[in-house]
Amino acid sequence: MSPAAPHLLDDASESALLTDAGPDLRAVFDAMAELVIVRGADGRLTDVNAAFIRAFGGERSDWTGAWFAVAPAFGEDGGARRYDVAMRTRAGPVWIEWSETPLPGGGAVATGRDVTEQREAALRQDERAKGKTTFFAAVTHELRTPLSGALGTARLLEDTDLAPDQAAYVTALTSSARHALALVDDILDLSRLEAGRLELRPEPVEPGRLVEEVCELLAEKAAEKGLTLAHAESADVPARIRADPARLKQILFNLAGNAVKFTEAGGVLISLETEKDGALRLSVRDTGPGISAADQSRLFEHFERGAAEKGSAPGAGLGLAMVKRLAEAMGGEVGVRSKPDEGALFWVRITPETVQRAPARRPLAGRRVLIATPCPIEAEALRLQAEALGAYAEACLDRDRIVAEARAAGAASVILDDVWADEAAAVRQAATVDRILALARPRTKARYADGERPAEIDGWLVAPVRANSLARFVLGQARGEEERAGPAALESLTLTGLAVLVAEDDPVNAMIARTVLTRLGADVTLVTNGAKAVDVASEGGVDAALLDLRMPEMDGREAARRIRDLPGPPGAIPIIALTANATEADRDACLAAGMDGFLPKPLDPAALSDVLTALCGRENRASLTG
Repeated sequence: MSPAAPHLLDDASESALLTDAGPDLRAVFDAMAELVIVRGADGRLTDVNAAFIRAFGGERSDWTGAWFAVAPAFGEDGGARRYDVAMRTRAGPVWIEWSETPLPGGGAVATGRDVTEQREAALRQDERAKGKTTFFAAVTHELRTPLSGALGTARLLEDTDLAPDQAAYVTALTSSARHALALVDDILDLSRLEAGRLELRPEPVEPGRLVEEVCELLAEKAAEKGLTLAHAESADVPARIRADPARLKQILFNLAGNAVKFTEAGGVLISLETEKDGALRLSVRDTGPGISAADQSRLFEHFERGAAEKGSAPGAGLGLAMVKRLAEAMGGEVGVRSKPDEGALFWVRITPETVQRAPARRPLAGRRVLIATPCPIEAEALRLQAEALGAYAEACLDRDRIVAEARAAGAASVILDDVWADEAAAVRQAATVDRILALARPRTKARYADGERPAEIDGWLVAPVRANSLARFVLGQARGEEERAGPAALESLTLTGLAVLVAEDDPVNAMIARTVLTRLGADVTLVTNGAKAVDVASEGGVDAALLDLRMPEMDGREAARRIRDLPGPPGAIPIIALTANATEADRDACLAAGMDGFLPKPLDPAALSDVLTALCGRENRASLTG
């Protein structure tokens, strides 16, 4: 920028600000490394310092009275402000950060510093982050494809007649593949979080239901280790909040999964409560080995595993790092309290929008409940649940005290841990009780369901106990807890007569898709790229198309667009995406391409059957009308 022509002010009061201030202040002004400019009330320069002259050239007198229009207009508040401007100086183009403050009598003083290096460093860092995200996305996709094939093949083997040792091998294979897939997902999510590219999708969520689902997912693993897994929810927890359900579940599953993994005896308690300021607090407490203070200080960093350093369980230490970043992305925080040999308590605190407040109804108001179990965690969870439902609840941890405390409780419902179920007769004889319920485990519930329970027991609950189940049982509205909804048996599903086009270039995943669909009764046409899928669809006679997103010659999205452009019925067939990367970006891209559904690999028979049944009504099937 060349200096402007000098402009002499007629009003002596608007002469250079520092010229009249004396030589000492002028020397300080010129010794400053930052560029300094002073504007008058009319916006023209009244003074500049030596650093400014070195940067832009000319003499001080050349700039006095000139316009130097680099700043945006002041806002309505007229306060201090900061802005970056790309400028051409004697040294070449640079970015200058200006900090400008209004002066009491009008005008402003601004200091500028060269931030070119910082901006270029930030740009390089952003480019590296983009490159890393792209790299991780590509690598994780390449990893997920064979892992999905291994897991899908293992599922097919599970549906065949296997010898006991073969079944054990398949179970081990399935567990390893799932663990590897989870690790791949963690790596990809962390890369997105660090690059600021993980988008949250808030929607109405039932936090209590989410906790129950996580408990049920981990129940079998806890039972295998002989651990108690329980959950409790305070009465003031909102019925529905606005949050990202998948990410909230991911946080809780990581914390509870770690607790189960590192705890060898006792149990794990998941708690949900509302704090005084309205924040929602999720806590996971275990009776594991505890964590030293030194480990706690770096527990939420990448590849740090704290108590896991003893080598007690596999893992790369990514879960807690991701929990921390997900919580922060939700505007929350995470922490831990622990001492060696005293267990650990992990907590996450968020402040979501409340969609529906906690219900005012307390179905067990006025009821008394006695919980008799040797497990303190189970006792605490059931006591908190009963109290949240309005009951007065007590816990008994001593087998020798059960009868006495039942007698003292009066007309109460007694929940007996199934290891103490033989005390039911003594309780019934010595005390006046409403109901006696057995607290069974997933592996012991059969003795109650098959009619082998003691006559004095009125019903049974299965741990981890749902709050609704507890209320119904205490009120006498149920006898035996209903079975949890599990994976549908393959033989109970049917797609008989459905003509399905599958486009999949990976031979293992193609074999899995063909086998699953054939077992469900569908007729399958298999191709290896999108171009061939368009050709088959154009010939008609197809009820639905399953398209892999990434294929040679033509990917699934482009194939979907071309099928949609086909004239007549072929362009209207349901199209479902198949992908090893079940990301939101992939889902959005599929919908934008005109696809109707989205299924991750390996194919789950129940999910596949549900999607195809919903999209392919029998009256619309080409195989029936052709």
